[in-house]
Amino acid sequence: QERHFILSQFVVWIWNAMNSFVETARAAFEYCLSNFLYDQAIFYAERLVAESENEEHAVLLALAHYRAGDTGRARHLLQGLVSQGARYLLAKCCIILGKYEEAEIALTGPQGTGAWEVPNGAAGYYLLGEVKEKRNQRDKAIECYARSLEVSPIMWGAYERLSWLTLGTSAPRCAPRTFASAYFRQPDQARSTPTHDNGRNFQPAVRSPAVARPKAWREVPDPPRKAGARDRTQRQGQYRPGEGVAVTPKASRQPQGPRSSPTSAPRREDGATLAGLLESLGAAVHALHSFDTITTLQELRTIPSHHYETGFVLDMVARCHFEATDYKKAEEAYGVCRRLEKESTRTTGLEYYSVCLWHLRKEVELGYLTHEVLQWDRLRPQTWCVVGNCFSLQKEHDTAIKFFKRAIQLDPSFTYAYTLCAHEYVANEKFDRAIAMYEHAISTDCRHYNAWFGLGNIYHRQEEYENAKYHFRKALEINPGNSVLRSYLGMVYQSLGHLDTALKEYAFALRADAQNGMALFQKACVLISLERWEEALEDLTKARKVAPKEACVYFQLGRVYWKLDRPKKAVLHYNIALDLNRDTKDHHTIRNHIEKVRITDLAEDTREDGLTIRPGAGNQPQGPQFSSFMV
Repeated sequence: QERHFILSQFVVWIWNAMNSFVETARAAFEYCLSNFLYDQAIFYAERLVAESENEEHAVLLALAHYRAGDTGRARHLLQGLVSQGARYLLAKCCIILGKYEEAEIALTGPQGTGAWEVPNGAAGYYLLGEVKEKRNQRDKAIECYARSLEVSPIMWGAYERLSWLTLGTSAPRCAPRTFASAYFRQPDQARSTPTHDNGRNFQPAVRSPAVARPKAWREVPDPPRKAGARDRTQRQGQYRPGEGVAVTPKASRQPQGPRSSPTSAPRREDGATLAGLLESLGAAVHALHSFDTITTLQELRTIPSHHYETGFVLDMVARCHFEATDYKKAEEAYGVCRRLEKESTRTTGLEYYSVCLWHLRKEVELGYLTHEVLQWDRLRPQTWCVVGNCFSLQKEHDTAIKFFKRAIQLDPSFTYAYTLCAHEYVANEKFDRAIAMYEHAISTDCRHYNAWFGLGNIYHRQEEYENAKYHFRKALEINPGNSVLRSYLGMVYQSLGHLDTALKEYAFALRADAQNGMALFQKACVLISLERWEEALEDLTKARKVAPKEACVYFQLGRVYWKLDRPKKAVLHYNIALDLNRDTKDHHTIRNHIEKVRITDLAEDTREDGLTIRPGAGNQPQGPQFSSFMV
């Protein structure tokens, strides 16, 4: 009996010692992991596996490798493990490595049969939505994102992707506020039923107590500010981009009644909840995804000022002006965002900011921005888009292409980099490569209207007008209020000889943006073809104010004045066009027209045989062309 007692005590001592070892090693592992000492965390995780090999310790070792950036090693260690944590981490590794089919199996079961419950609830459904989207199963991705939000409404990333993808379906659209309130409603509000990809109403399941809304959804007001704290709502000279500024309305929107001044819009400062804030931001995001810039700015004005003055919101404000082709206001908004101390090194949105500077031809500012971003972070695709745009502005298109390809290498899903690279191929007249890049952009994101525009522009230049019309219309289905797209579609109809339809498109473009110089110029050219000289003169005069350095505008003004028997005005504008023009061929054309005017004047003076010599101009305008736009 004594011998058995001693043996049992020895076993207990061994068991306690082993437990003490595991607990101590586990504490060391967690300490190293929380302090970002990943190599040491791997060391202690290996000790845990060696001491007691089980699935829990195997997951800890894989987690340490994942945090250390060794995703492939983590994936290998997770193979065959079936716990929810292991499957979720394995799916994360597979997504990073581009193994989307394997990621789906990890989340749903062998061969995607759905035999397993999706791990980690809302986060798992969000990952599954990412996988479905990467595999071009967009309808199923929408369902996964919706399910993720149903389980937990804090899944903001799921909402952003759901908003974007839903707009690409044939389902009826609802107002942005209605769409957002369906997911970020206050607890006492009735839940509305959004419409999804297949047109069916999505009916959320009844929630169990385990998936109840987080505490942030309760009606708990924000804590009061400390006495003497800075009041953000009552500052003199406070900048709110978009306030007091009339952003160009979308042409497809119905006329609205008079609106109150933006500065008088209500802003919830006290008693705001996270649900209310997410509802306002969600409505703004959905409106921006619809390219409804007016509604976006209106929704953003309803949020508290201290949330407004953050990088995310100011980036949205700048993007609104960018999509409205108001590049000066967009540059101003981006500048305000970058002047915020906390956002001075923000790279998100810099690809659009650099395009604004490119359009404004601000070489110094773009060069300085390039110098800054190269110091901040060279592993972000936005950085190399900025560098590429800088070289593009210097007409170094081959160098720009290299940097855009570097952005694609860093993030193959960064759609805009493909389009910017394609723009450079177009500038080099390498249309086959440009088409391949545009098509790759569309395969990455079918709602990327910039790539549809790029394809239409190439086909228009190659005089394949039916193909050009198809692609411009596809772009307009996504962004129907874009003035530049309307202008190019009008140019296609003009080339096809459908002049009345072309005039309608130009009028549509000018209602969206009265300062669209290309639309004014092309509309005037159509009116010249129809011999409506006075109307053409009116539009050309407006175009001259918008684009005072465009030689083509002065050339067409000279033609109109000549037709209106005002030869002195005609010669004056021909000479201005001659001074502004740099193309040798157009230089010769302008000189020929000047000579014709002089011959006509001489004929008017002599009036031989009672005849008057008139210029023989065809319906199609000749001479310099208006500068092209890229979106």
